[in-house]
Amino acid sequence: MHNNNDIYWIYLQNILGYGSRKIFKVLDVFGSVKKFYNASYNEKVSSELFNETEIKRIEKYDINYAYKTIEKCEKLGYKIITPENSLYPTRLKHIINPPAVLYVLGNMPDIDNEVAIAVVGARKACNYSRSLAFELSNRLTKAGAYIVSGGAVGIDTSAHTGALAAKGNTVALLACGLNYGYLAANEPLRMDIAANGALVSEFQPDFPLFKRNFHIRNRLISGLCLGTVVVEAGQKSGALITVEHALEQGRDIFVIPGDLSSERYIGSNQLIRDGAKVITSPLDVLEEYTHIYPHKINIMGCSEMLKGEFHDAPRFFDENNRDDLKSSQNKSEPKSIKKKAQTEPKKIDEIKKYEPHKSVKNLSDDAKKLYLSFDKTVMLFDELVEKSGLSVSNALSAATELEIMGIIEAMAGERYKVCL
Repeated sequence: MHNNNDIYWIYLQNILGYGSRKIFKVLDVFGSVKKFYNASYNEKVSSELFNETEIKRIEKYDINYAYKTIEKCEKLGYKIITPENSLYPTRLKHIINPPAVLYVLGNMPDIDNEVAIAVVGARKACNYSRSLAFELSNRLTKAGAYIVSGGAVGIDTSAHTGALAAKGNTVALLACGLNYGYLAANEPLRMDIAANGALVSEFQPDFPLFKRNFHIRNRLISGLCLGTVVVEAGQKSGALITVEHALEQGRDIFVIPGDLSSERYIGSNQLIRDGAKVITSPLDVLEEYTHIYPHKINIMGCSEMLKGEFHDAPRFFDENNRDDLKSSQNKSEPKSIKKKAQTEPKKIDEIKKYEPHKSVKNLSDDAKKLYLSFDKTVMLFDELVEKSGLSVSNALSAATELEIMGIIEAMAGERYKVCL
């Protein structure tokens, strides 16, 4: 059941776009979201709140699209939460760019009264870091914290599974619509999250995945939480964007230190140098909040050091982690080496047929089509669009999914390289 004003909030969301800083400015000028909708075109334009893109949306947007969004949410069991709804987090109202609408599958917690901690890091994290993320999230949950992450592979998956293994609840903020086929292999985990917490997205149900979505989404991960823990972050890690948002929002930053000689931890160690709090146990996080939430936090057993040896941690997507693959292959039984006649080295663009890697079976249909369109190691994006039969936007989304999974790599000149 939706609120009568949901239609107007969805309308406002479509006019301003995702991540806008103008939502409350609009309310200040027009008085309410309904009054904004009912205002004339001239009144809206003369307010001087809107840029050219937004004015074009005002001209063209049909309110029936908002009705269709509500109908889809009712059909799929998604809740619509707007700033007028009691479930809308006050913490998000206090950031500079709060979402006009949240779409939720599951039960949105009373996050303002939870010791909510974001656990973020690399998608292609090493086994050790993933184990640390699992152990930290598991023990934080047992101590009364509420884990929030992004629902992606790597550290996100370990954080969510750690919380669930502790019989706790967790929230995943998605960078696409709840009904968009993102990371099909993670579908069981998402359903577990929805059953024991909530899947949340600012994006309307069928909105596809684009790279820019992650930046927009990350502000909500930090915004919902008291603090953000970075487990593994390279120099250009998306986790660092979450940290930027957290700093802007006045949230705490925690970092598990990493190997100084490893590129995997350049971003993490830079944060420590810049003043982030180093953590070696869950207590290092929880001690910041025990005076505010003494009724929530049980610090018994939290002083023990993290070891990264949580043997019960579920293993997700190990087949996509090439470093782990190489390690496991190196540990296999030695084989006799036979010398072969030397051949000419292959060129990077040499044509060869690819057999689908086993992980590809778990991809969305579009990502699978795009991957199976490769008949060379490196291909132009236009070639992939033509061979796959996908639209440009769907092909871009599929390419992003394949990049996240470590199956392909973007190169200069709008080219993509197969990594498997």
